[in-house]
Amino acid sequence: MKDIFEFKILINGHKFDTYEINSFIAFVEHHSIYWGGGYSSNEINGGLYADKNIIININDFIKEFVTFFLNLKISIDIIEINIEHFYFQYFEYGNFMKAYPSLPISVGHCKYK
Repeated sequence: MKDIFEFKILINGHKFDTYEINSFIAFVEHHSIYWGGGYSSNEINGGLYADKNIIININDFIKEFVTFFLNLKISIDIIEINIEHFYFQYFEYGNFMKAYPSLPISVGHCKYK
């Protein structure tokens, strides 16, 4: 397995429900990706990882990931994404921020101890 990125999404004025979490699980599984994490009423977090043989276009995947949450029509306080170093090298940060200029997002790379 290979790590892709870690994330945390905080929301306001809404609570994650079972349907939304199940939809998120279906979303990542549709991309042959796995989620190791958890959620509470106002937060979802964890890490996404995939089999070593899966090819991931990090730019396309992060756009789809963010779009998934935007389509839930929830008030997002912040999205934090820390991309695994290998994928971070290929992430087009400037283009991503142009596409989502008003989104409260922080993108960095994972720093392992």
